[in-house]
Parts: sequence; structure tokens; C-alpha cells
Amino acid sequence: MTVEDIREAIVRIYVTLVPGGRRPREGERGELDSLAFLEFIVLIENKFGIVVETPDLDETNFATTESTAEYVRRKLDERQAA
Repeated sequence: MTVEDIREAIVRIYVTLVPGGRRPREGERGELDSLAFLEFIVLIENKFGIVVETPDLDETNFATTESTAEYVRRKLDERQAA
């Protein structure tokens, strides 16, 4: 699975949670409130079979769809290496 495939899956998850179902603009985080963000994390965990650890809940990992896709890719690589 490429980073772009991961990003598109993340965008599809995001669209189900944001009011109005709007896609985030390139390079933007989007408009999730804190409860929707938690649901977003759970859906990402379920979709990709990863665990988002508390220390990973950092701005750098979830600032944009691109950074989130890179984070998920790293977690998938870690899982494969284990």
C-alpha cells in the first residue's frame, strides 16, 4: 500500500466525520472537533490494524492528511518488522 493509497483512505474516513462531508484541502488538517478526532483515530486504527499510542498523538503526526499518511506508513512498517 502506497502513502497515496493510505492518504486517500484517511480522507475517506475524514469525510465521514466532518460536518457536510467536505474533503480537507491539500496541506490542511481539516475541521474535526476533539470528539470527532478521537473517532478518527479509532477508525484509522481499525482500518490499518495499527495502535496509535498516546505519545504519537502529536501535532506533527496529524497536522495534515499527508503527515497522517506518513505516520500510518511508519506504523505499518514497524508492524511488519516485528
